[in-house]
Amino acid sequence: MSVLNKKMKQGSVMDYLGKRVSDNGWKLPFIGKSLYQIGKDIRPAIDRFIIRNSLIPHTALIDARFFPWVRLLERNWETIRDEAVRIRAEDIPSLGEISRQHGRIAGDRRWRSFFFEGYGYRCEENCQRAPRTNDLLRQIPNLVTASFSVLEPGCRIPRHVGMTKGTFVYHLALKIPKNREACHITIEGEDKTHTYSWNEGESLLFDDTFPHFVANDTDEDRYILLIQVQRPCRQAARRLLKVFLFCVRHSRFVQEIKTQLDMLARRPLSGQTSPAE
Repeated sequence: MSVLNKKMKQGSVMDYLGKRVSDNGWKLPFIGKSLYQIGKDIRPAIDRFIIRNSLIPHTALIDARFFPWVRLLERNWETIRDEAVRIRAEDIPSLGEISRQHGRIAGDRRWRSFFFEGYGYRCEENCQRAPRTNDLLRQIPNLVTASFSVLEPGCRIPRHVGMTKGTFVYHLALKIPKNREACHITIEGEDKTHTYSWNEGESLLFDDTFPHFVANDTDEDRYILLIQVQRPCRQAARRLLKVFLFCVRHSRFVQEIKTQLDMLARRPLSGQTSPAE
């Protein structure tokens, strides 16, 4: 039996090649890595290409006038708010329950996320619970993820950065604590730090690859509609971004989130009992 076959009995070919790389001090690209890890390795090069081909300026804060759908959401913000607050915070899972991969930024279980969709997967049960919001989301081109995001009193999301320059983040403020100044997001731009306190019915768009952190130092919940959409780019960058997002969609990172969301969507709501009970 060859050495390779013996090694295959003990582990995968990828494991064996990875060991050889380590033993001999040379590298094979992507050997022994998941799609998610490969994506992280090549992300800086992808980001540089996307920015060179971006159809909007590369700034931390993004002008809402580039996107006609923003006005659609703002006109309907009260309808969206009513659907969001009807779903009580205790019925919305914490991000830490949904995704272990979010690690330290989801460590505070007072950050709760009610997902409609992400990377091509839709949570049908959640869409049915907020049907008007879901109808409005269907009208947004190049949507990547969409959720109600709730910060409970005292919640803090530590400084972090997003996954790619190929997407940006949108917030629609729905229910904001009376002490607005104590509930805010801080975004570290290239030449300026922006601290923003939400106003109900108003929008915020930003590039989340700039470092940012969030705090709700009040005694009230904060509700926003949080979505990610693709950055408008020239055709070559759009194609590259499509491939990148395909890899993210099929990565273990997203597959674990999908599995957990499917399980949580079937969980009885507060005050309800399961059929087994």
